[in-house]
Amino acid sequence: MKHLVPPILRPKTVSNKMTARMQKMEGEKGAADHPETRDTYKIAYIIHFLLGAGNLLPWNAFITAIDYFGYLYPTKHIEKVFSVAYMSSSVLVLLIVVSWGGWSKHLSYRLRMNMGFCIFVLSLMVAPLIDWSSSGSGPEGRSNVAYGVTVASVVVCGIADGLIGGSLVGAAGKLPKQYMQAVFAGTASSGII
Repeated sequence: MKHLVPPILRPKTVSNKMTARMQKMEGEKGAADHPETRDTYKIAYIIHFLLGAGNLLPWNAFITAIDYFGYLYPTKHIEKVFSVAYMSSSVLVLLIVVSWGGWSKHLSYRLRMNMGFCIFVLSLMVAPLIDWSSSGSGPEGRSNVAYGVTVASVVVCGIADGLIGGSLVGAAGKLPKQYMQAVFAGTASSGII
């Protein structure tokens, strides 16, 4: 009867060495699956939700103000330039964070996220300052330098997003799974906040 089952469908015997490896991997995986923590008032969940929302809030501020930037720079392709500038700088930072993981031992998640949020605030202040400094010249009189500085602030905002995104997901990954869900729920809701 045993020989009637094709060799492909026959269960393979697993060696003791392989079983030990699988149990070790299961043990490592189980270490990340902490028992449910006591978060009575859901404060940690709310904090992770807000951090996730804050991660994309500056990008949403730039992209929502597309009509404003289109008025300031009528001859430029704002949507295309902003998207490419932001996403490419963000992905570049994420690649650096992933490939050079050793430097994360020197900078804590908290420090990287705080640096990123400070960079967000500074980059978001650039656009109004540029507009205020050249407010007398009207949209036709705005120079390419003002446009370049605005695009540079979008790039800096993307760099901060990569720094925060990688750090936030890394920090939430060390916690129980509901906190990772809170981060992504916050990120998803940042478009309507």
